[in-house]
Amino acid sequence: MIALQDLLQLKRDLQDRSYELIGFETGGETAIDAEIENLRAEIDRAVLRRFDRIATKYDRPLVPVRNGVCYGCFVQYPTAKIAELGDAPITCESCGRLLYRIP
Repeated sequence: MIALQDLLQLKRDLQDRSYELIGFETGGETAIDAEIENLRAEIDRAVLRRFDRIATKYDRPLVPVRNGVCYGCFVQYPTAKIAELGDAPITCESCGRLLYRIP
């Protein structure tokens, strides 16, 4: 999901035509679209629906939690809830973003 989020951000960045004005070629959007579709096919449907819903509100719907802090809203996350972080991301009770743990 992190890769999907990064590719979606890259696609938004490439739509900014100021890159072309300074000499960058931005013709790789079809390759990005294909990779986005491949990644979307690998993600669980329920998690993907949550991701898409949250993405309508935030540019980064998936954020890390480190040292007990949600890096989306910078609110201390309850220690008991941090233990629930596993393979499937959980939702921050403060901002609603999906969380994943980084060491």
